Amino acid sequence: MQAAIAATALAAAALTAAAPASAAPAAPEGKIVVFVTEGSEISWAGTELREYAPSSSCRAFPAGAHVVANHSTGRLLFFTDPWCMAPVPPPFNFIRPGHGAHVSPTGSFRVG
Repeated sequence: MQAAIAATALAAAALTAAAPASAAPAAPEGKIVVFVTEGSEISWAGTELREYAPSSSCRAFPAGAHVVANHSTGRLLFFTDPWCMAPVPPPFNFIRPGHGAHVSPTGSFRVG
């Protein structure tokens, strides 16, 4: 009888330990690509694209930022300031994966 109770307790503990790991949302994958306006950087080869890993951390747009493309699996949120304190008003406050938008170089972004 005690062996059965112990086996049941071990099985319950194993299920409880596994539940939080499987319930955690997956981290976004892919990348966020920012195009910087010509003239803010001088190059004969064109303008180099800036690539960022998708993250819930705040990122300020680089000087001269003009267009952003969301090639990640997460929604990209926009802010009017470089510290992610003041959200851009709807309907321009986010873009879905696979979409892009014009942006202000004084703003910021994060995935969320």
